[in-house]
Amino acid sequence: MKFLRKKDRIFFNNNDISTGNLSIKNDTLTLEIIKTIPSCRNSNYATSTLTNVLKYIKNQNKYKTMYLNPLPIDSNGLNLEKLISFYKKFGFRKSSKSDLSHPFLMEKSLLF
Repeated sequence: MKFLRKKDRIFFNNNDISTGNLSIKNDTLTLEIIKTIPSCRNSNYATSTLTNVLKYIKNQNKYKTMYLNPLPIDSNGLNLEKLISFYKKFGFRKSSKSDLSHPFLMEKSLLF
């Protein structure tokens, strides 16, 4: 798993199979995208990738909250209900900051 920080972004890459990035604003992160190539979906790559991203963040010890907006990226991926369920397994919950523009916004406290 590789991580690259550039200014206000952290890019991650799990063997060119599952990739994505986080945006950084002060002590808050937003998971902008996590994408696994279609031929490797349902093979635990996204689970492994998100697990490693959360470990990396924990080791940084400077972020308080992570947000994400669980929207399906294509018809071959998880639907909205399954995406929400996937992220709940990692401790994300519906955010009190959800609104009309982000009705499914989820958040996770990173204070370990």
